[in-house]
Amino acid sequence: MHNFDFLGGLSLIGAVAVAIILIFQRLKIPPVIGLIFTGILLGPSGIGAVYDKQLISTLAELGVILLLFTIGLEFSLDDLKKLKKIVLVGGVVQILVTGLTISCLSFWFMMAIGRSISVQAAVFLGFAFSVSSTAICLKILTDKDELALPHGRIALGILIFQDLAIVPLMIGINLLNPHADLPLLMILRKIGLLVLFSTIIFFGFRLFMPRMVRLIASLHAKEVPVIGALVICFGAAYLTALAGLSLALGSFIAGMVIASTDESHQISVSIDPFREAFTSIFFISVGLLLDVSVVNLPFFISIALAVLFVKVILVAGVSLFLGYSSRVSMLAGMALAQVGEFSFVLAETALKQRVIDQEIFQAMLAIIVVTMIVTPAMIALAPRFADQVAPALGFIPLVSKDVPFHSARPKDSTIICAGEIHAAIIGFGVNGQNVAAVLHATNISYSILEIDRETVKSMRRKGEPIYYGDCTDRKALLRAGIDHARAVVLGVSDAAAVRKSIAVIREINVKAFIIVRARTLDDVAALYKAGADVVVTEKFETSIQIFSLLLNHFTVAPELILEQQEIIRRECEKIFSESAAAPATPV
Repeated sequence: MHNFDFLGGLSLIGAVAVAIILIFQRLKIPPVIGLIFTGILLGPSGIGAVYDKQLISTLAELGVILLLFTIGLEFSLDDLKKLKKIVLVGGVVQILVTGLTISCLSFWFMMAIGRSISVQAAVFLGFAFSVSSTAICLKILTDKDELALPHGRIALGILIFQDLAIVPLMIGINLLNPHADLPLLMILRKIGLLVLFSTIIFFGFRLFMPRMVRLIASLHAKEVPVIGALVICFGAAYLTALAGLSLALGSFIAGMVIASTDESHQISVSIDPFREAFTSIFFISVGLLLDVSVVNLPFFISIALAVLFVKVILVAGVSLFLGYSSRVSMLAGMALAQVGEFSFVLAETALKQRVIDQEIFQAMLAIIVVTMIVTPAMIALAPRFADQVAPALGFIPLVSKDVPFHSARPKDSTIICAGEIHAAIIGFGVNGQNVAAVLHATNISYSILEIDRETVKSMRRKGEPIYYGDCTDRKALLRAGIDHARAVVLGVSDAAAVRKSIAVIREINVKAFIIVRARTLDDVAALYKAGADVVVTEKFETSIQIFSLLLNHFTVAPELILEQQEIIRRECEKIFSESAAAPATPV
């Protein structure tokens, strides 16, 4: 008879996780922390009710694979090309700077407390701690809809390089083994085979994956998309593992290749339920790994906080080096401050290679888990913290001080001068570009403020009066002429940054007419309260367009359609204006 004891463990985990998440929701604590706390409670550091760690570890690995696959489905290879500077430059600098800095600090700290370690062990600790958690970071940024924002793109680009760097780091552990004697030729041979197999697999994915997806979509059995999606996801992960790369990286690349096909949405819908279930188990497994005594916990927490502080500073410095604003750099630093799940793999390998001993191994696990636990809270508090800290970083030479730009627009466009009637466009995405095109066609002068350097460079070449800068930075807003702008259009996706920007604009120019784009109705009241004159909600305006087209189809008079549009907009603004003005209800 088969042994199904593991079902009892999984049932217990599920029941406790649901109960804890319900409690944490009442306390407004993110569900991710509830899942990690579930693992701590049921694991060896808690009541010790779950014993089958191997099963949990396997399910957790599947969760990471599914998570990276679905995130890859939201990006195309063209999107990855836009991140190449962050991946190749930012990733390399981040790994090297963080690894060497923490190595030196680890060696000095252990000597200071009388527990000296070898240089090899210190170097290993530095580079193991330089890796961030792909699963946790991308999961939280995706849930908060911040992956497409500048700090989200920095996080994604650096995480991609970190996943690529896992294999070289694994090879490097062999070199750190004091008893190892690997000839240089053998090392070069391993690296050469790794690059060869990786190239073959990548181009193989590009050639065969789209065809497989179209074949799966063409079959009209409802079971096929689910099975096909799982086969593609796990098959891609397995192939990259054979090449020596990480499982998660393979699934991410497969997702990106599929993202360019018309059937990518169908694949994403099919695999979503599995992703949520398995990624939840991953976060629970993080807590289950913790196995330390209560006496040592304060010491490990102190070290973990020190690691978080160092990584925030270093990653923010790398972002500044790449040309991002101080605020965006702080957000990226706080998102990538934790130590990642692949560090568990590196630690196990280092233990087998006798680079570290069992005591350091357990300390590493405790430090990694603590950094993961505090990550959701850090990312949630990051916007407020960045708003406070970013102005103090203005003295740093790396922080960009964009110089005024003399536009090379054709002569039929006006140049901005103080006192002229003009508009300032903040955020030059699709909406910003459409607004600029209309203003140019109607001969109304305008200025643009954009945080993406590549967009600024390309648009300057086209003659746009565009400036680089953060929308929350007073100096950047002044460069864009906010002080004498009659109107300001805010098309930035980061709601927290938009609220901060409105407040700064109001300090500079009280009379400016501020139009703000909101992604959801939940943001409208806060934006009106911050000082916006008009808030245009994407979903709300879509509904207006739909009923207008419907009425037009039924040959309703255009005057009546316009009247209905005005009534709906006026009632919506009235509701949210009253909500913003209403006093807070006492608790």
